[in-house]
Amino acid sequence: MLGVVLAGGYGKRLLPLTKEKPKSFLEIGGRQLFDYSVEILRNAGIRNVVVVVPPGYENMAIPRDENVYIVTQKGEDIRGGIFTAVQEAKKRSEDQVLIAYSGFLANPNIGKSILDYYSTSGYPIVIGVAPVSTGLETYGFVSIDYRGQITSYMQSNDQNKGWLKNRGYVFAGIMVSDTKQLEIIAKDQFETSMMIMSKEGVVGGIIWNNKWIEVGYPWDFLDALKIILSETGTKISKNANVSRSAIISNGVIIDDYATIEDGAVIIGPAYIGRRSQVLAGSIIKPYTSIEENVIIGENSIISSSLLMKDSIVSSLSEIRSSVLGEKVKVEQCAHLIEGIPDMLPERLKVITEFLGEVKLGAIIAPNEIIKAFSILGSGKIIE
Repeated sequence: MLGVVLAGGYGKRLLPLTKEKPKSFLEIGGRQLFDYSVEILRNAGIRNVVVVVPPGYENMAIPRDENVYIVTQKGEDIRGGIFTAVQEAKKRSEDQVLIAYSGFLANPNIGKSILDYYSTSGYPIVIGVAPVSTGLETYGFVSIDYRGQITSYMQSNDQNKGWLKNRGYVFAGIMVSDTKQLEIIAKDQFETSMMIMSKEGVVGGIIWNNKWIEVGYPWDFLDALKIILSETGTKISKNANVSRSAIISNGVIIDDYATIEDGAVIIGPAYIGRRSQVLAGSIIKPYTSIEENVIIGENSIISSSLLMKDSIVSSLSEIRSSVLGEKVKVEQCAHLIEGIPDMLPERLKVITEFLGEVKLGAIIAPNEIIKAFSILGSGKIIE
């Protein structure tokens, strides 16, 4: 069986964070987004994994282990990705494929659960489905009966978004099938093909009730941090430079060549990336990921935020519930604080009735500069 990660999308819904690179190559927790899908396939026992990427971006993907092959997507959207998956399987004389979508995050055991059900259920296609929740409506709603059979597949639209309030399942971004069925799926739009095949009774499903999210919009990165960081232990690289007077709690990962200066406090779960610097007196609070080569100035506070590569936060600044794109510079005494947005993102408007009050900080596009003494937040997007 071949494992395939579909990473051919550009991530237009993630703008402005994807102005410089497609979403699958953005880093969170020290890893490119597609690598979490590779982990799911590996955990299912798949040896060879193909990552399908957009044309022209092949060199941007950095696999973390052996037997991961980067190939260019042939064709557009999901249909092109599945077509490419079939071609790669045939090249390797594989007749079954386990597919994981880049940007869908869950416990790595989801892949093994899918394969176990596939091997015993008799369905030629098995998909993962998850209860409706934040950001999970993108690829369509499904109905599943007591036998585990998918009985309907509906594309997301304004009418059926009402399901978000109380019930329903959605496609969870992982599926397994033989190449014959995948060739049929690739002949039409994915949602249309799945609608037809579910009516034919050839699609089985397994319900995944554990934590799960699709990173489809900028704010989804904040929820992604809760999945990625929640199960991490404490790990401090022997190559890191950590002051004896720094306070490091449980659940903190400090990567190679990071520097933690005197009096800094890091409260886990949190990740401090390679070559990053947390300068004296700064406080890093839970569910924060500071990526490679980021500088946190003296006496700053970072909480529940993602700071992407090469960003700089100057001294006496505050970042809460925010996402900073790559190479952002926050000048001295700037504050990105959480608050109730005056205007919610369109997707969040639908789900606040059962999510309750939503508090957000700010989304900052790559290469932007936040001026000294600025106060931003409450869902502000700077681009």
